[in-house]
Amino acid sequence: MTSAFRTVVGISILAGLTAMGCAEDGGGAAPATGGTGAGVGGTGAGTGGASSGVGGTGTGGTITPAEGIPITPTDGWVALDSNTAGIQGAMFSFSDATTAASLTDDFTGAKACISGSAAKVDLLCTPVAPATDCYGTYWGAAIGLNLNQPIDPVTLKGVVTPLPFDASALTGFGFTISGSAIPVTLRFKIENADGEFCNVKLKPVLSGVNVVKFADLVKECWVPGTETADLTALTKIAWQVTTVDSGETPFDFCVSDIVATE
Repeated sequence: MTSAFRTVVGISILAGLTAMGCAEDGGGAAPATGGTGAGVGGTGAGTGGASSGVGGTGTGGTITPAEGIPITPTDGWVALDSNTAGIQGAMFSFSDATTAASLTDDFTGAKACISGSAAKVDLLCTPVAPATDCYGTYWGAAIGLNLNQPIDPVTLKGVVTPLPFDASALTGFGFTISGSAIPVTLRFKIENADGEFCNVKLKPVLSGVNVVKFADLVKECWVPGTETADLTALTKIAWQVTTVDSGETPFDFCVSDIVATE
């Protein structure tokens, strides 16, 4: 389904999407103009100066996804009674405005797949608030998963603004990445009210099994930093195709076998 906005298992929410996008030597904020009806926005961070291309050779992680609490979506929704971690919410795609033109997704059944071509960063752009630079305007595309999105008992739809999720009892997430075009710039991240926290280049997301520990995620990982997240109030996790200024970044991949590790 081609989608900048989509409906997941009858849950239709249209919300303002904000994204954080930065070059490795700079930063800024930008609106994410993609998203889904069931999802509530997300953040995106650029990878200025990196080369675009398709990577994903090799296998990350040291355990299999089966060695955690399975988090399995059904038609783009993770039900509260489907896991013992207490996770509930939409799984959805979102992107910057330029990338949205090529973005397609498939969240039928247990699938969580996106494909398209992430926009080339136009360094001569005029950033539109809240973006402060062009990497915030052209930040790419992502798959997001809200962690605590209750169902409104009146509307029977997911609440527009997901609630904080206490992940302090967890150590991270495991997942499998597969597909025909897995970007070398693929990034895993978590988000709370303080911003986004993502994996540094020394711990890349690769084709195959990946296990990402919260301790390895730092705030604004595209710049040197060591600040880690407050795990008591996460809002979502995401897998993001980041962008470069040397050309478009093609992508075609799926996320599966998601587990919360303890």
